[in-house]
Formats: sequence, structure tokens, C-alpha cells
Amino acid sequence: MSRHKKGEWHTDAKRIEVVTSYLVLGKAPLVEAMTGVPVGTIRRWKTEPWWNELVTQIQMESDQELDAKLASRLAKTLDIINDRLDNGDFVFNPRTGEFGRRPVTMKDTWKVAKEVVDLRMILRKQPAQAVNQEAVGDILKNLAKEFADMARQRVKGAVNNDGTGLQAGIRSVSGETGSDTEAVTSEQS
Repeated sequence: MSRHKKGEWHTDAKRIEVVTSYLVLGKAPLVEAMTGVPVGTIRRWKTEPWWNELVTQIQMESDQELDAKLASRLAKTLDIINDRLDNGDFVFNPRTGEFGRRPVTMKDTWKVAKEVVDLRMILRKQPAQAVNQEAVGDILKNLAKEFADMARQRVKGAVNNDGTGLQAGIRSVSGETGSDTEAVTSEQS
């Protein structure tokens, strides 16, 4: 407790209110108007050791609350990204007047993957430069595997205009990611 006027003391709750208000407003006169604690008292309190300790504690609590909110938003964002990667972007077909889905481009997929990895490092409080080559390699291998799986699914579902399906020149994607070889089959009708 600290003394206010003759015989009057400020409670710890009042100190917390003043420090919190100061962090938000940034000026002692505004804090005085909000809390009723005189500007001189606020300025004196700012020189005391407990002030900085309280500022650090309030900022840490605020950071933790913000981290929790960001993690929640990030989870929702990742759900949307996964949907787009699995099902494609929404596109409007002016001929039919309907919306359809178009596969996401490699360029857009790479940008999203890079941003997600960078954000993950920030949330874990790791500098982006600290990403080692093994981690990047693992991420790229996983992406390559997912793209290969998506390509296999699209090739299996591909059908010619006459409804016969693809007959010649089908490329099958190698099951091993990271290899430069592709098996090419050519079936004749």
C-alpha cells in the first residue's frame, strides 16, 4: 500500500489499475482523470522498482492472452487453408452462374506454406533464420508427397469429353517423393 493524502493509502488493486491505465493511455494526466491518483504520485511510482515488475507482469499476462487468441485464429485459418488445398479455390463460372472449385496453384501453395512455417516459428519464439535445412527438407518432402497424392487422385478421376476416360499417355506419379523419375505408361486402344 502507498500513501495518498493524509492518512489515506492506495491498495494494490489501485496500483494495478494505475499501471494498466498508464500502459494503455501512456500519459499520467489521462491516468489521473481515469483513476483519481494524482500525476505527482504516478510519476513517483514510476521510479519505484515495483512499477517495472508490475509492468512486466501485466505485459506477460497480456501476451499470453493474445497468444491464446492468435492460436485459436491460426487453427481456424489452417482449417480453411486445408480445405482450399484439398478442394481448390472457389471460382465463379459466368456461363453457368455457379461457383466451382479450381485447384490451388503451386505458387500460392508455396506462399501459404512459407507463411505458415514463419508464423509457427514466431509463435514458438524462434527466429526465422534459425530454421535449419533438415526442417525445410522435411517440409518440402511432405508437400511433395501431398502434391503427388493429389495428382494421383486427379489422374484417376480424369475423363475425356467422350466419356471414355484417358487411354494413352497417362503419367503415373512415382510413389517415392523427391525422386526425379516418373513412370510413363502408354496404353493403346
